[in-house]
Amino acid sequence: MTFKSKILAQEGWYISPGFQIGIDSKRNLHRSAQVTLGLLIEPFTTGLTIGYKWFRKFDKSGKKSWNRYNYYDLQSHVLESIIQPGIGLGLIQGDNMPLTPRFKLWGGWFFLPSYEFINMKNDDSKHYFGLFGVLPLPIGVSGI
Repeated sequence: MTFKSKILAQEGWYISPGFQIGIDSKRNLHRSAQVTLGLLIEPFTTGLTIGYKWFRKFDKSGKKSWNRYNYYDLQSHVLESIIQPGIGLGLIQGDNMPLTPRFKLWGGWFFLPSYEFINMKNDDSKHYFGLFGVLPLPIGVSGI
């Protein structure tokens, strides 16, 4: 049995905006905004995701700032499970950082708990936990 949302109710192309808020292993906040262009072919979806991630950091004087990074992922998830597990592999880059691999896991519907591993050389936080809100919308379906 395939568990599908009523919004993404048939095979084909979709676009999915997403927003996330979370904390890292050092309890610093992070947030992100992304868009995925994907293809649903049961029982899987796969897509290309482009997004921005902001990490809240404190300098030595205690002043906080938000550092922005761009990321690019290939993502896929399984529709045959009620928890709809997913995986993403990609790259993240910022002004002070070269292209760096990133790994992401998530599960759920519409509001997805997630885990990311990013081995940033200039930071000792490597584990990122968050909650994503997504809205997969079919492309080219009449009535939308």
